[in-house]
Amino acid sequence: MKTVYYIIIFVLIAIIFAQIFYLLNSSKKILIYKEINNFFEEKFFYDDSKSILFLGKMGQGYEGGENTDSIFLLHIRKNKAYIIHIPRDLIVKIDGGFYKINSLYSLNKIDFLLKEISNFTGLKVENYIVFDMFVLKKTIDALGGLEVELKYPVTDAITGYTLPSGKHKLNGEWVEFVVRSRYYPQGDFTRMENQFIIIKSLKERLKKLSTAELLNIINVFISSKNHFQTNLNYPQLISFIKYIYKIKEIEEINFDLSSNLWQDGFYFINIDNSFKVEAYGLLPKNGTGEYSIFRKEIKKRIFK
Repeated sequence: MKTVYYIIIFVLIAIIFAQIFYLLNSSKKILIYKEINNFFEEKFFYDDSKSILFLGKMGQGYEGGENTDSIFLLHIRKNKAYIIHIPRDLIVKIDGGFYKINSLYSLNKIDFLLKEISNFTGLKVENYIVFDMFVLKKTIDALGGLEVELKYPVTDAITGYTLPSGKHKLNGEWVEFVVRSRYYPQGDFTRMENQFIIIKSLKERLKKLSTAELLNIINVFISSKNHFQTNLNYPQLISFIKYIYKIKEIEEINFDLSSNLWQDGFYFINIDNSFKVEAYGLLPKNGTGEYSIFRKEIKKRIFK
């Protein structure tokens, strides 16, 4: 395990110094001094806790491919991680307009999205990672598949094909099938449960990486740089990898319809800055933006 960790550190440091070498030999030389100063003066952003927002989108080639239909906050506290799901159909208010939260990234409203997630959870959220289905499938295939145990059958709404519950070894295409399916009475909330199963299995698999598999994963991300985005810098990424290896337990926080915390129905929402349509959405039972009951429950679960 230590060997794998050292290889990760070595590769990331090599990338950093390659970038430094490039800047020193380019017209952008003046910028390198600021970068070096930031690198050595900035504290690692992890202390004993930190939150990162993960946004999953379908990507190019899919209708609505830039909408982030998978939204979850990873909160790490000491050696435990919490996955806090945010429903994609949550309606938020911006400057008098009403939007689904899954559209904010595609509308270049990432700063508002971070603030809304902070307000929802009561946790400070400044960093994010956006990834699409391409890089997820490539990662799973580079690992030789992923062993999972499904709690529910997964059914395709069009063909009716059903992947039964139980243990499976899934390749990238089958993982996509699982994380996309919403054909359940609880709809997107059950899909979020399935996504948590994938996340938990992926975390356990990554802790067992061989050197060859690690190099495959690195190659996936280098060749897929147009399929993910983050505002984390190199030192923060190193710290993030370090803490992933330290996580011993993951807990899911998912406020589904049975929690009686929502009112759902059809509402007129903005799909851009001017055009409105009637669509299914979710509102907190106390009204738009009223998240105090969610914050209270999250605090109770995390600080118990």
